[in-house]
Amino acid sequence: MLARLGAWLDRAAFKPASLPDDLVTGIALLPTVVAGLIIFRLPAAEMLGIAAVAGTVGLIIAHWLWRHQFPHPGASPLIAAVFSVALVGAGASLVLAAEIAVLAVTLEVLRARYIPAIRAQAGLLAYAAIALLTRGGPSVYFNPANGATFGDPIAIWFRFFSPTSAPIDPIRLYVGNVPGPVFATSLLAVAVGVAWLAYARRVSLAVLVTFGAGAGLAIYTFHWDALFQLDSGPTWFVAGLLLADRRLLPESWSVRPLLGFAAGLFAVGLRRNGYGIEAAFFTVATIQAAMAIVVIVYWSASVAMERWKRTRRLRQREANLRVVKTISRAS
Repeated sequence: MLARLGAWLDRAAFKPASLPDDLVTGIALLPTVVAGLIIFRLPAAEMLGIAAVAGTVGLIIAHWLWRHQFPHPGASPLIAAVFSVALVGAGASLVLAAEIAVLAVTLEVLRARYIPAIRAQAGLLAYAAIALLTRGGPSVYFNPANGATFGDPIAIWFRFFSPTSAPIDPIRLYVGNVPGPVFATSLLAVAVGVAWLAYARRVSLAVLVTFGAGAGLAIYTFHWDALFQLDSGPTWFVAGLLLADRRLLPESWSVRPLLGFAAGLFAVGLRRNGYGIEAAFFTVATIQAAMAIVVIVYWSASVAMERWKRTRRLRQREANLRVVKTISRAS
């Protein structure tokens, strides 16, 4: 047992790319989860518990569905559940968080079962879907200092301060002791997670750089304070842990920088219209949903073409059999 544990630790320290993908993702999420538990305490623990329960049920269902197949889907339902609640505000309803987690697990099990070629994080898509249906239901934040309901830093800046101002201390933003998503406010924790993914060779640096370039263009165009706008844990959470994850990107290297630039431009640029940190969530969710739709359309077309070819072969075979029978009767 100790030898096996030592081998795993050796792989994690020196060959992280050889670890299972879900384990790599789980380790990347760990700093943000710990930071959320420290900052938001009980609400964070409750939402983590909800994600754990939903993810565990999803793992049991997945194990049953794949009981006669190999390989199994791994821990992806649990990962999807954690991602889904990570973006929920600490002041949001626990029932709503449970609905998001259950939807995320359901989508992930369906994806892994039927169309594993889809490159999207089900947790993000579940969050976006519920947020749209409830008109911002998950975006209920509170100040961790006093527990009072409060807007996120970008929303406060947009409503009460001038466009060029930076109303919140950058160190506080970096640490994450501000209102926001329960497991995504700390830029420090997000940076640690992204650094781990980069060490495991799972991060596309081209996407990260072009995301920053797109965001920088929006900031320069509107004459905003660059440090305040970019010092955002939630923004880099979806950019670094979701958008730049190589597993969730298209194979084409030429498309990746374009996706990163467009995502950065819209994620930050939409703040001019009053969209807060949620703009980044919906931007990345839209990109992944669009890629998923392309995969589904391609898969559907392939299935339809295969059925058409099979039907054509059967009809041709029946026609040949009729010809043979006719010749046999004539002779």
